[in-house]
Amino acid sequence: MYIFNIITKIIILTVCQYLLSSVALGGNNKTENLFLENEKTVDKKLRGGWSLWEPYQFYEFTHKGKILSGMDIRIAQALSRDVKIKIAYEEVPWSQHLDDIRDGKKDVALAATHTEDREKYAYFSTPYRLEEDSLFVRHNTNKDIRFNSITHLLERIKAQKFKLGVIEGSRYGNSQLNSFVDDSANNEVIFNFSNSVDALDALIENEIDGFIEDRMVGTSTISNHKVTRDIKEVSLGIKIPVHFMFSKKTVPIELVERFNQSIEEFSRSDKYEDIVRAYIYPVILLHTIDSEWFYVMGIIGTIAFSISGISIAARDNATLFGTLFFAMLPSMGGSVIRDLLASRQEIELFLTPIYMYYVILTTLIGFFTVKLLNYYRTKLNKTSNLNYFWDHLLLIGDSLGRASFVVTGVAVAVVEKLEPLMLWGAFFAFLTANGGGIVRDILRKKHYMVCIDKTINPEISIIWGIIFSIYLEINLHSIDPAHIESAVIFVVLGAFATRILTHYLKIPNLRFKDKKSS
Repeated sequence: MYIFNIITKIIILTVCQYLLSSVALGGNNKTENLFLENEKTVDKKLRGGWSLWEPYQFYEFTHKGKILSGMDIRIAQALSRDVKIKIAYEEVPWSQHLDDIRDGKKDVALAATHTEDREKYAYFSTPYRLEEDSLFVRHNTNKDIRFNSITHLLERIKAQKFKLGVIEGSRYGNSQLNSFVDDSANNEVIFNFSNSVDALDALIENEIDGFIEDRMVGTSTISNHKVTRDIKEVSLGIKIPVHFMFSKKTVPIELVERFNQSIEEFSRSDKYEDIVRAYIYPVILLHTIDSEWFYVMGIIGTIAFSISGISIAARDNATLFGTLFFAMLPSMGGSVIRDLLASRQEIELFLTPIYMYYVILTTLIGFFTVKLLNYYRTKLNKTSNLNYFWDHLLLIGDSLGRASFVVTGVAVAVVEKLEPLMLWGAFFAFLTANGGGIVRDILRKKHYMVCIDKTINPEISIIWGIIFSIYLEINLHSIDPAHIESAVIFVVLGAFATRILTHYLKIPNLRFKDKKSS
């Protein structure tokens, strides 16, 4: 009995102590708040989440392994260091992430759109970037998607029973569009997906007719799937700011205000510009390079380089294999050397063997055409010298091939995040455009090199590589794929015209001493 009384007293004292401590701490979920102003917060963590949303949130594979990366992640890391808070990320679908913020199971969400409904349970930071929504459809779609307003577009979607894919939980910058997606009466035309990859797969398989997504995310997803020439973007003209979203249950308003102050300062810094350059420019340039018109330009450049190789082989009286070798080196050699120097995980030549087929086909046609011409010249006792013809064909072929590859070289420097861009963009422009030709001329064992002759030649690739790099640097804050495409065309035509003019005007190159004094 005595022992029983002692045990009872211990239990009562324990319960009382627990109740008193609960009252002292507030007795509610405020006990979860670990971010009080009078505490040192450097070691505190906010519980965050992420979902596949390249180029903003995604896994990046490096020599160190798989790491969480993306524009949003990098910005959040910089801001959290400034306010002395760490963010622990867990992969979670966006719709679930919103529920977790509301219930206090997560503290912060990135890239959130402000809505009145979300404001009931979350604080929003000041905006840190803009989101622009687009509609992505197949190029060969049989649906009429011409429209003059969002209202008109939604009417067409419903009338044609257009199967529209949306990302579950997403809010767009147009209230009519949001109401249309939320209306249960439209369930037959609305299809929800957890991310843009699943939506694109459904579009490719004809399970939907199109999907709405942030234009950078959609463009990145399409480029990664190598279906740029199959899918087209339709701009909706919808732009909306995005914010960090904090759970009201677990995060004090004071911490949100500290984030706001950091955002204001960070958005004006060089670091912010570096992050934008690292994650947005590669998406736009890859999309441009994968587009139909640039693909055709690449084929033209490849064929042009092949023709220049054929002209050299004809003048040197090379064998069929030698002709193929001379045609292949300038077409492929520069890009292979560039990819090896940049330590790229994938060699472009192996990813696009179609260019090799064009080289082989062009070489076979060219070789036997030249043999046929020589046969008729011999039969008709024609003794005219064709070297003049081969020289001009070589000039045009090499000039057009190099001009096409200048942009590709700069694009690789951007994709590989090499800084400063003006230096490495110019270097890779030179290497891509001239590397294979230099190797070809070395192996010919002649006393001169076509790529480094008396006139200005490889310098043109460097100059236009610098011009394109400067253009990208200047237009960092007004990125527009249409403007990028125009710049690419301008650079290619400019590089080609410059080479032709310097040759026919006989503009001399800089040398240590004049020819007369040598």
